[in-house]
Amino acid sequence: MKGINMSEIKRIVQGEFYIPIKNNLVINDFEINPSFLEEVSSKHTAFISISKSIWDLRMGKKTSWVDGNRSILSHWEKCALIITETPIVELKNKVPQLIVKDSYEAVFQLARVAREKMNRPVIAITGSVGKSSTRLMIEQMIGETHDLLATRGNNNTQMGVVLHGAKLARQPDVGVLEISLNALNNRGNQSLLIRPDVAMITSIGEAHLSTLNTKENIARFKSRIIDGLTDDGLVVLNQDIDPPILQLLMNKANQKTKRIVTYSMNNPSATLYVARKEIYKDHTKIEFWYNQKIYQFSLEISSDGMIANALGAILCLVELGFSMAHILPRLHEFRSLPRVMEQKEIHTKDLRHVSILDDSHNASVPAMINAIQTFKEKKKYYHGKKILVLGQIADLGERSQSLHDSLIDSILEAQPDLIFGHGLYMRNVIKQMPAEIVGGWFMNADDLAKRIPYYCSHDSFIMLKGSVSGSDFREVSHLLPKYLKRSNHSLNDFSPHNLANHLHPHWGAEIYHLQHQQSVLRNGMSNASNLEGLGHILLLLLVLKKGVDLNRAVVLKKWPTNQARINTKRVFETGETFTIRELIAELISTQHPSATYQLADSVFNGVNQALTEIQNYARELQLNEQAVLNLTGRYRVKEQQSYTLEDLIKIGVELDQIHPINREELYIPQISKTSIFLIFGHVKRTLIQIENRMLFVQIGEEIEEQRV
Repeated sequence: MKGINMSEIKRIVQGEFYIPIKNNLVINDFEINPSFLEEVSSKHTAFISISKSIWDLRMGKKTSWVDGNRSILSHWEKCALIITETPIVELKNKVPQLIVKDSYEAVFQLARVAREKMNRPVIAITGSVGKSSTRLMIEQMIGETHDLLATRGNNNTQMGVVLHGAKLARQPDVGVLEISLNALNNRGNQSLLIRPDVAMITSIGEAHLSTLNTKENIARFKSRIIDGLTDDGLVVLNQDIDPPILQLLMNKANQKTKRIVTYSMNNPSATLYVARKEIYKDHTKIEFWYNQKIYQFSLEISSDGMIANALGAILCLVELGFSMAHILPRLHEFRSLPRVMEQKEIHTKDLRHVSILDDSHNASVPAMINAIQTFKEKKKYYHGKKILVLGQIADLGERSQSLHDSLIDSILEAQPDLIFGHGLYMRNVIKQMPAEIVGGWFMNADDLAKRIPYYCSHDSFIMLKGSVSGSDFREVSHLLPKYLKRSNHSLNDFSPHNLANHLHPHWGAEIYHLQHQQSVLRNGMSNASNLEGLGHILLLLLVLKKGVDLNRAVVLKKWPTNQARINTKRVFETGETFTIRELIAELISTQHPSATYQLADSVFNGVNQALTEIQNYARELQLNEQAVLNLTGRYRVKEQQSYTLEDLIKIGVELDQIHPINREELYIPQISKTSIFLIFGHVKRTLIQIENRMLFVQIGEEIEEQRV
């Protein structure tokens, strides 16, 4: 059996056995997380117990790492050896223990020796996108016929790479390791330890701009994978990388080896390149040139990005001597990770069929463009609504907004019937879309997922794409299918009132004791909500807290809503004079947007500054993040707002704390020294009432009859 026996491990890690061993067993696998220990390999697996103190020291921060000596107590029967810094007394006579000074360092020591013993090819893959899919494609093509050691999940960071280096002790036929930028950075370039025979770079994108600032810097760090290349090793590059970046990579490769090959979707100067692709509803057929011969394969996952990953995987394997005839047929059955171009077929309660192409595993700018292009190519096969659902891209640093805005042309060229956006940086993108194709912009995944089924006709096609970090967009992946399965009808009328009747059909109310700070009664639906916002109410709160001169006269500026007559007898014309008190009265009585704009402008020296202060105030009060997206609180399809009874309680508590004199000086019937009675909302009526130290809030109809 191939591996490293216990006596040799003792020498490598410079340790001592807790008690002398009786059997010098061969170890061919290592784990640092006991949950990955497998029964089938227990006789030859060593558990490396890393203490919390050592782990935190190496990470440079406090972490949630569970001390290995503690975590192994319920798993010790699944390993043949424990390598630890301090003996585990409870296991003294149950499993051999090798005591070392630093178990974290022991992983590195074992990886170096395991790599020295490995005399078969090791492939290392890096790139901004495509690492995992390329690795999985290699597994798909040769995994059934060869012993393969491949990166497990996303264990492609510093310790993950080193641990898989130690796993090479079993000397598989091929090692396939992903190496993320984390494992190539200044904490340590682990390609020097892994010493790959093949170094592949799939792409260079804008991920990590928040720390590395430029794509050139990203390329320099990614190219460090070449530093560890073995003598006469092979470098595989995606020739479709931006030319200046590609040249940087080429220069680095030329310093290390003469064996450099490239692949491309369209460039005939590449070693392997696409000659033609035929797109069908459920697969794509690809023909490509290699060594002056044409070959073909098909993929069910058929985005250009996935095709490029397949080309890289094919090129890598044929350059290592694998047969095209052996590997190509296996690609048709390829399945990537969950939420990587994952096709989901959903049937609603009323028997509408909806197809979701879920690519929400993660996102970068190139990957987002790739997903939009795939949507464009696939949508012709569907007769229902074609819907783009895009979340924001994480980790783009100071260029986040401009890079998101760079997606606008691609979106418009794709010609979706509807587009939904999610996350801070998608807001401006949605604002630039034609109104007739906007389904809405959201900050909350649940609200987004609930809304989409109403827009889906039979045979609709939805593309999901966005980052898993930086927002809750990842939740849409499971929420949307759930709400689609529950849906029993779609809508044709998307007016605010009709949407509210379907999305929030129930009223709800709550009585809150202000002195005791507790709810005393709930009626209706406790989760009742509205699809408008609370910006104008928070504006009122801030104005009252400031104690401004209520008699100060201001001249109405030219606001876009000046001519609108909204529940008011007062004419709002540019140049008209109002006092601050009159503007407050209009805000309370009619919520006229011009009154809100002018009040905000007059008190806060500009509406933008007012909105910033209001949103900061909302965060201070811990209102839900969709409660204040615009100043006036009005429903806007491009900025979907919502608030709940819980939000109203928090605002009511704040209103109660405003100094009675400030309230009394308003001379407004709705607000007095001892009571407050506010009714607002154009889509769904809302009440905040304070009387006799009791707070009453309600969302829904017949408010006047529900007074405390």
